[in-house]
Amino acid sequence: MNRRIAINIISVLISVLVTFLLTSVLIILIGKNPFNIFGMMFSEVLGNGYGIGQTLFKATPLIICGIGIALCFHASLFNIGAEGQLNAGAFVMSLVAWKLGTLPVFIAMPVSLLAGFMVSSIVGYIPAIIKIKKGVSEVITTIMLNFVILALINYFLIEFLAVKSTVRTEKINDSLMLPKLADYFNTFQGSSVNISVVFALALAVFFYFIIYKTKFGYQIRAIGFNETASKYLGIKTNLLIILTFMIGAGLTSLAGMNFIMGYKGYYELGFSNNIGFTAIAVALLAKNNPLGIILSALLFGFLDFGGLAVNTEIPKEIMLVVQAIVILSIISVNKLTEKYLKKEKK
Repeated sequence: MNRRIAINIISVLISVLVTFLLTSVLIILIGKNPFNIFGMMFSEVLGNGYGIGQTLFKATPLIICGIGIALCFHASLFNIGAEGQLNAGAFVMSLVAWKLGTLPVFIAMPVSLLAGFMVSSIVGYIPAIIKIKKGVSEVITTIMLNFVILALINYFLIEFLAVKSTVRTEKINDSLMLPKLADYFNTFQGSSVNISVVFALALAVFFYFIIYKTKFGYQIRAIGFNETASKYLGIKTNLLIILTFMIGAGLTSLAGMNFIMGYKGYYELGFSNNIGFTAIAVALLAKNNPLGIILSALLFGFLDFGGLAVNTEIPKEIMLVVQAIVILSIISVNKLTEKYLKKEKK
């Protein structure tokens, strides 16, 4: 195994261990036994098909969104606008799916997904072109765009498109709903997990190949390592930055498929529940590796559903604190890892 890969794996394991220890201290401070709490979480989440299914359901959008974010990170594009990009694409996806509900599934579904992808891509194009033309950091523009996009969706939904007395769109045709895994495996009976989890896993494998095994992926990573040197190598850096941002942003829209076509059948205000931000932590924990994102998304899915499973013992907000601890431990351990690798080179 490559030495750097081995060190990265160890650093991830250390991050998880640090998170476990700090969470244990936090649970003790509120007067509970951490071993009992973690034991209950494992029992409720992994001890039955319903818990496993719900973990997969919550991990699915994190995998999809995390891949889109990781693609940008590989090019050193710190895209933190996934929340807005995801909602913009999912909103349009639901409207197109509703309008095309009478058409055959093999037409309506791809067109709906493509429409959502294109809208999210356009949202991603904005910070990319501003970065290239004006040199403005994508961190600033993507933060601002989150507020703008969510405000626009709120306005159009409430004023024109929501079902009366609700904050959701019209329900799409049942023919466009994705089958649940419970239809094929009784183990998952009652769970919301659907076939989009298979799509998410396939997407991770596909983008692993794209990033690490193709010329396009090599050029993206080259820009991430050194944009100036990449220009001298003949790489069209500006074009690659735009394409990477648009593809990464477009991918986030597909996370909406899990909720709209796999669960509720409509877009609902606030449905994403900060998936776009959580997916940043998912990508960072996985070191931007699409296959690693599967594992880190499962961890966050476990924490999400696990928090609900133990909310009779501890406040569910504790799990939000745990997710924050994960992010802080990743950043801290990454810094230590980078220092260690630099010393090794010397």
